[in-house]
Amino acid sequence: MNTFNYYYWNNVISSKNIKDINCLVKKHRDKKENKNLAADTNKTSTVYPIKLKYLKDLLKIPMSLIIKGNRENYGYDVFDFYDEMVLNFNTYEKNQEYDWHKDADESKFVDLKLTALINVSDKNFTGGEFSLLSSKQPTSVPELDTTGSMVIFNSYILHKVNPVLNGIRKTLSIFITGPAFK
Repeated sequence: MNTFNYYYWNNVISSKNIKDINCLVKKHRDKKENKNLAADTNKTSTVYPIKLKYLKDLLKIPMSLIIKGNRENYGYDVFDFYDEMVLNFNTYEKNQEYDWHKDADESKFVDLKLTALINVSDKNFTGGEFSLLSSKQPTSVPELDTTGSMVIFNSYILHKVNPVLNGIRKTLSIFITGPAFK
């Protein structure tokens, strides 16, 4: 589905697969939290890296939608998904947030083209609204509040997660990379 700044899909992952994803992340995630993200912004969420190889069987539908979404809406030259590709498992508990930031790669030969976020929350939460800022006014992305939904957007667009008020918000970030923009 198209909106001005992003594309979204509902129900890309079943409740059973969300439960399985949460179990696999707990078992296989890197034990060390990734604290090197967007150092110049307020991030109080917990972010654990996990390799795609542990989740790829459960992410076949979202990955095919990302490929299709890029082909039909962005046209970026992107690299294929691969087993050692690192995804971020983001957990936001009460009062945790991630302020305005862009997603980027430090390599001069690779650029992040698109960011895909999948809501893999296994319990209800309030707050934690996701927004994009591609003009002077933030754009709310209410579709991501629904468990099993996915959004993709240009990685260079500023985005944020408001503080969670109750419960635990969980998302999986997939970064789609390609050759450096010229």
